[in-house]
Amino acid sequence: VGIVLPEDEYTSVTAKTPADIDYQLEYSGKTLPMARACELLIKIEAGKLALHTPEKIFKANQDIKIYPILELQIPQPESGLLLKNIISGRSFHWKKNIDINLPGTVIVRIHESHLIVINELPLEQYIMCVATSEMSAKCPSELIKAQTIAARSWLLANIEQKHRDLEMDVCNDDCCQRYQGSTFLNDQSIRGARDTFGQILMSNEKICDARYSKNCGGVTEAFETIWPGVKHNYTVVKADSSDDPMEWNPPLSEDNNFKRWVKSNPIAYCSPWTVPENELNQYLGNVDEKGAYFRWDIRVKQQELLDHINQLHSIDAKAIVNLEILNRGGSGRANRLAVEYINTNEERQILLLQSEYSIRQSLYPKFLYSSAIIITPKMGKQNIPVSFQYHGAGWGHGVGLCQIGALGMALKGFEAEQILAHYYPGSVIEKIY
Repeated sequence: VGIVLPEDEYTSVTAKTPADIDYQLEYSGKTLPMARACELLIKIEAGKLALHTPEKIFKANQDIKIYPILELQIPQPESGLLLKNIISGRSFHWKKNIDINLPGTVIVRIHESHLIVINELPLEQYIMCVATSEMSAKCPSELIKAQTIAARSWLLANIEQKHRDLEMDVCNDDCCQRYQGSTFLNDQSIRGARDTFGQILMSNEKICDARYSKNCGGVTEAFETIWPGVKHNYTVVKADSSDDPMEWNPPLSEDNNFKRWVKSNPIAYCSPWTVPENELNQYLGNVDEKGAYFRWDIRVKQQELLDHINQLHSIDAKAIVNLEILNRGGSGRANRLAVEYINTNEERQILLLQSEYSIRQSLYPKFLYSSAIIITPKMGKQNIPVSFQYHGAGWGHGVGLCQIGALGMALKGFEAEQILAHYYPGSVIEKIY
């Protein structure tokens, strides 16, 4: 699991060995025992790795590995090497730095003048840690089980292999799956992994690419809307409720239908009707932002958006004239949008954003919660908007399991199998080991 990536631009990391477990250091063909509760600084010095302890400096020709002498079969909460000030929410609106505990082996190496940090551990230990990195320990056990099976399925399908060039299976963030080591591990997530050991979702004799997001906004999205060229029969457009809400007038790809939908407050598993917003915070992951997830409003000023788009896309816009959604998916999520702008030569130009991700990345400096939006400009002088108001539905891409919806189902008494059948219709649970 990639913990620190090249894009983080770290040249040093600080760590601390546990006070109750013996660790050892491996570097340049040598293996040495480490003191307990030892403060460590690993940094790049003269193009090589240097590990500083209070007593000594160790210089490494290649990788530095730090790992326990005796590996635990099941990690304990907050066990393992403590790594400090690690990015969580990389490139997303909830980005922050946190301290995390990493079970297993921690590998530090240099990649193009920056550090990368990899956590190597058994698959099932990783899965134990994912569930409560994604959602809190207070969630019902059936949600934890459903989340665990989905996470295991996604990992074993792992179609994209985004970080293969860095010798990582996955990274630690929402780009792949959120992983914060044993920091928030608890008995419930351990039990969830053990009770579902080896269980995955299957469809047409293949492991399901079981994507999930925080909140679908009341209607889940089709896989091909977000990742064009691939269609899965188990990730479809459907209402996040037992019956289609009366407010839902499909298709939401039609602008007028979507506008009515996003301005409504339908009953859904992921809506405040099921999980009131004043109760939701206790169930969210520890790095999640507190706020409205089902329906929300954000305003961005002209200059703020202008600076962001110019920097992100390397264009020379002096004013954003219009934001026009050209295509929506079945949940109303935009996946094609035209940014009309005036450049520094007073020429009108069009910047095409051709994916849901690019739209969310481009329209808001802190990354837009969802692309299921209606856009309302506030006009100023010379027909140039002074700001843009986004009224949106949901958080995330909306494909597959809706985490807050699954929470709502679990609170209503649904079992993990029923939750997964709802979000991945036609799939079956199989035990493969």
